[in-house]
Amino acid sequence: MIVLQRIGRSPNRWGGWMAGFFLTLAAILVLATPSLAQAPPEKADNVAAKKKKQKPVSTPALGPSAASRAAAGPAPSQASDTAQGTQAQNPLTPLWGVINENYTNFKMGPLEKTQNILVVEPVIPLKLTPDWNLVTRWNTPITYMPRLANPMGPIPGIDPDFGLSNMEPQFFFTPAHPGSFTFAVGPVLWLPTATDKTLGINKWGGGPVVVALTTQGPLLAGFLAQNIWAGSQSSLPGQHVNSLLIEPFVFYNLPDGWFVTYRPLITADWTVDSHHRWTVPVGGGFGRVFPVGDMVMDVHVQAFYNGLTAPAAGITNVGKWTSLLVVHFLFPGAGVPSLF
Repeated sequence: MIVLQRIGRSPNRWGGWMAGFFLTLAAILVLATPSLAQAPPEKADNVAAKKKKQKPVSTPALGPSAASRAAAGPAPSQASDTAQGTQAQNPLTPLWGVINENYTNFKMGPLEKTQNILVVEPVIPLKLTPDWNLVTRWNTPITYMPRLANPMGPIPGIDPDFGLSNMEPQFFFTPAHPGSFTFAVGPVLWLPTATDKTLGINKWGGGPVVVALTTQGPLLAGFLAQNIWAGSQSSLPGQHVNSLLIEPFVFYNLPDGWFVTYRPLITADWTVDSHHRWTVPVGGGFGRVFPVGDMVMDVHVQAFYNGLTAPAAGITNVGKWTSLLVVHFLFPGAGVPSLF
């Protein structure tokens, strides 16, 4: 995902509260969803009432299988938690899903305002052959851009804006039967979907994307890398794209579905001078994977400091600090279409 900063004149008075709406909605999902996985209080009360009416009975002795399970301890549950966690964290898992990533960038731009980007990523799997899958992610960024410049005499300012930025669908061709190591290669596209020039660069483009990862017990680690070109190199400054994204990811799964993670977005804008080209975030976060009915949810938060390098001058500018909230819906029971 590439964060955008572009000049435009189309003000949008609704941008501030719409960004707040998305943040509030995401927070409600995080707080409310775990309660959905619990039994309704009415049923719990009914069960308790029935138990009071029943006569006490002697506790049956543990059978061989039950005794062996008790002696085994929590290992099976932990193994199940780890498998469920790596399934949700693996970007190449061939399952239907919807990933919602909300980036809040603080002290962004010359006025040090706050920018908010909600990236909605539908994940669509397809079985191509018995040996290969295609996993697509339709990255759809919805951006609130703060005021970037105040008016100066006859020169108008750059007002806040809100709308759709450039969509970046990714197509991962990956082995259908991976071992502890797997990979994917494919194209990523840059679509001219920005609703205002403040929010993106409306040129057609694309580039290659590659993913490699390994799973070792509770540890899942790997990286995603892509470079996008859009527009002509002879275009005016700010009218073409040549940007690199490197996304290393590390997840370490703990008991009961909890995990710690480090997943920054390292970017380089090749259209600007080398002093303002790179953004290298430092930080991390934690989260939990848990079932909700037939669905699996992955909810995690991260925080990053972006000040190790000089502020990026182009479309990769994300300010000094970034907070990230992820709410990932995974549907293991949904059928995956097949071409064979």
